[in-house]
Amino acid sequence: MLISLLLFFLAFGLVLVLERYVHRRLQEFWLALTGHGEAATLFYSLVLLPGVALHEVSHALMAILLGVKVRKLSLRPERQPNGVIRLGYVEVLRSDKVRTSLIGAAPLFVGVAALIFIGLEVFSLQAIQDALAAGNTNGVIDSIKTIVSANDAWIWIYLVFAIANSMMPSTSDTQAWPPVIGILVALAALALFLGGTNLIHTISPLAQYILRWLTAAFIVTLVIDLGVTALLSAVNPLVMRVTNRRVEFK
Repeated sequence: MLISLLLFFLAFGLVLVLERYVHRRLQEFWLALTGHGEAATLFYSLVLLPGVALHEVSHALMAILLGVKVRKLSLRPERQPNGVIRLGYVEVLRSDKVRTSLIGAAPLFVGVAALIFIGLEVFSLQAIQDALAAGNTNGVIDSIKTIVSANDAWIWIYLVFAIANSMMPSTSDTQAWPPVIGILVALAALALFLGGTNLIHTISPLAQYILRWLTAAFIVTLVIDLGVTALLSAVNPLVMRVTNRRVEFK
């Protein structure tokens, strides 16, 4: 259980770190290529459009399911006063913290589900999960190598890239999370106190199974993000040299 948990947090943490790097390198590429802020923002948003659309629609659908009115949905990119680019947004009426938290977390739930679905239907996600369950590192590596050999691999790789780098909740999405997380932790602690070791033994197999699937999905995402970041890290300096433009982030 502990190893499964550590592997999950390692894969998820690396995806989080790479996501920020990917967004910066994409903006750098388009700024260097176009030399125009608005054009660069447009092309940057178009690259991630499938993921952004899934993100915002997830917010809206969760709000509708929870009985919260949706006022507006936009996929138009906008540069904020602090320089951050907002790729889309959903406006909903104010609600309680539980429903607000679920609406904010919806893109992460839906995004992970989409990654797992694509992984099962296109890539070797089942093989990766089986290798993780067996503790077979070579099996994980061998399964990863088959990613580019899948049918229409580059289309699916692009979709995984767009979804994975758009599914993380924004700061505004997580504002209502702290009290809800606190309540869930308290309830979990109470359940463990009352159930003791019997409860741990009961839920451990299911928890490990879920963690392995999530880890497998994030491993596929991590491999794709590493490939894209390596490509952009190599291409961006060449683009800046050819266009004689230098991009700096402050």
